[in-house]
Amino acid sequence: MWGWIWAGLVVGTLVGAFFVGRHLWRAGMRALREASRAGEALGSASDRMAAAVAEAEAHRADTSPTMFDDPVVLRERVADQRRLRAERATVRRARQEATWSGWGTQSWLDRRTAEKAARAGGRPRRTANL
Repeated sequence: MWGWIWAGLVVGTLVGAFFVGRHLWRAGMRALREASRAGEALGSASDRMAAAVAEAEAHRADTSPTMFDDPVVLRERVADQRRLRAERATVRRARQEATWSGWGTQSWLDRRTAEKAARAGGRPRRTANL
């Protein structure tokens, strides 16, 4: 009688070990495939970074000393830089003003409801203002 019980326990343990081993094998193979994919992604990323660094090196800004350069040329360069900065600030300010004007006219929930209604082709639902 005890022989059958022990035989059942051994067989059950072997079956359980088989399933655990199969699970570990599959998990290990998935991990190796993911590691391979990560290595490929890292390799392509390093290639892109190397290309970006080479591009930056090719178009490096001039930082040479300007102590003995012509002051007129230097003033023109500074004026160009200030003009470009002012243009960027003007564009940025226009974007900010568009955002700010949207804040005061209606809430985002009203805009979102109107957009959804326009896409659905129906009438907008009334929402309670809190």
